[in-house]
Amino acid sequence: MKGISEKTSKKLNELRQGYFSKLPRRFNEIKTLSSQAVAAQSDYEVMAGLKMALHKIAGSAATFGINRLTETAGKFEILIETIIGSSANIDQAATKLIHQYLLEMREICADPEKYSENTGLDEDGDNTGSGTEKKIVFVLGEKDSVAKDLSEQLGYFGYHVEILKSFSALKEHMEAADNELLILNSSIIENNPKTADVVKNIKYDYKRQLGIIFFSYKDNFDIRLDCVKAGGDDFFTVPLDVSRLIDRVDSLTKDENTNPFHILIIDDDPEQVSYYALLLQQAGMITSVASDPRKVLDIMAESKPDLILMDMYMPGCDGPELASIIRQQEAFLSIPIVYLSYESNKEIQLEAMRTGGDDFLTKPIKAHHLITSVMAKAERTRSLRYFMERDSLTGLLNHTNTKESLANEVLRAERSEGNMCFAMIDIDHFKKVNDEHGHMTGDRVLKSLSRLLQDRLRRTDIIGRYGGEEFAVILINTDITNASRIMDKIRQNFSQIRQISAEGDFYVTFSCGIASFPSYRGASELNSAADQALYKAKDKGRNQIVTAG
Repeated sequence: MKGISEKTSKKLNELRQGYFSKLPRRFNEIKTLSSQAVAAQSDYEVMAGLKMALHKIAGSAATFGINRLTETAGKFEILIETIIGSSANIDQAATKLIHQYLLEMREICADPEKYSENTGLDEDGDNTGSGTEKKIVFVLGEKDSVAKDLSEQLGYFGYHVEILKSFSALKEHMEAADNELLILNSSIIENNPKTADVVKNIKYDYKRQLGIIFFSYKDNFDIRLDCVKAGGDDFFTVPLDVSRLIDRVDSLTKDENTNPFHILIIDDDPEQVSYYALLLQQAGMITSVASDPRKVLDIMAESKPDLILMDMYMPGCDGPELASIIRQQEAFLSIPIVYLSYESNKEIQLEAMRTGGDDFLTKPIKAHHLITSVMAKAERTRSLRYFMERDSLTGLLNHTNTKESLANEVLRAERSEGNMCFAMIDIDHFKKVNDEHGHMTGDRVLKSLSRLLQDRLRRTDIIGRYGGEEFAVILINTDITNASRIMDKIRQNFSQIRQISAEGDFYVTFSCGIASFPSYRGASELNSAADQALYKAKDKGRNQIVTAG
């Protein structure tokens, strides 16, 4: 299918066939409930059960493209809802309609393939592919003195740099590369319009984004204009400000899938849960599922989803009731709740959103509409959460959230009987950096260490700015020996990063103290031990790692 991978398409079709095979049994359940309702007449508990079963089959049939079944079950549901609302008995006319609806449903459920229609899966979907793990930077100009320095400095931040001799070599490399970036000396295009056209054409000949950064030994309006006309995205003067260059390289090679959205799906219908989970996974998202409302809070505390996709009607606890319980938890107030239901009554939809929901998607919904809607809302949530939890300069967790994360990870390690380490970092002589080079340069030093930590540590590790020039790292499932080795390698790399200021280039080091769980049991004890180890590292001469105990 276009927009859906072959593997996912196969799984979706398997789900669809599995759903079809279960329809006769689901019809028999509705038939039994209908017989009980007609026999009991005023037993509204039985009729409520019938209404729920009809609503479920109407919604699931819409998901799997059996619109005729959705229409019939929907009419049947409205009839039962009217009888319940008027507190009336099932008269002869209603009994006749029930019999008619059952006949129609039996015919459809006996041969669902005959009545199935296009579900919208073969339209263009949001099929986000995964980029390469290592980002590629091409520097054109083998003999350029800046090229070697660029290769070395970018290498500290995890970039693989290729120094190429010619444009033809660039084209060969680009055939297999992703997240590409080209860094050029502006002298290549100065006073040579043909070369500028070659550069511009290379950029626009590829459907994938090719970022281009020019650097120059001089700076004036005409040079910058030539670089822009050649497709340049940014311009740097030599000596290069490495900290700002890294920020720009990051943005131009940004892989949207490096930190996928996490979606929690809450529904008691296993086929629909699997269906929506597959669609969202195909688009590069991570999914958790919950069929029992009682387990939702525990799942949310563990997974911290970016968005909740919830069914409106579930036995024992419906969607609005569960949303109200979720909203009672301060930690979950900002997580959007999107209802996905066959319910089309606008008043009921508005009431559901009043009790804690943020949006309502009505079944059937096309695959790419679902993915686009979920991704847009999850992106807004993540942006809001980012500003609430992060340090504004470095983008790392702030002090409060770092300590909260440490407490949570200690509890997790206790439950799993695993290892973890807590590292405290302090930049050496940072006051001197600010005094001699200015606070703006000091900020760039902080950002360069932040960026290095994010690049060299795993995504599962947690990094925070503890305050001022202090940083904290939580290394998950790591013993003290490996933690010390990892942090010492980062220490060495950081000491080799050239920092630039108007007063001249300089280098900075840091000291680090590490404590481990379970040698230190509680979060407070772990924090204190790492802090004491850090002070020992500073007392022993700085620029070194000291482990507690």
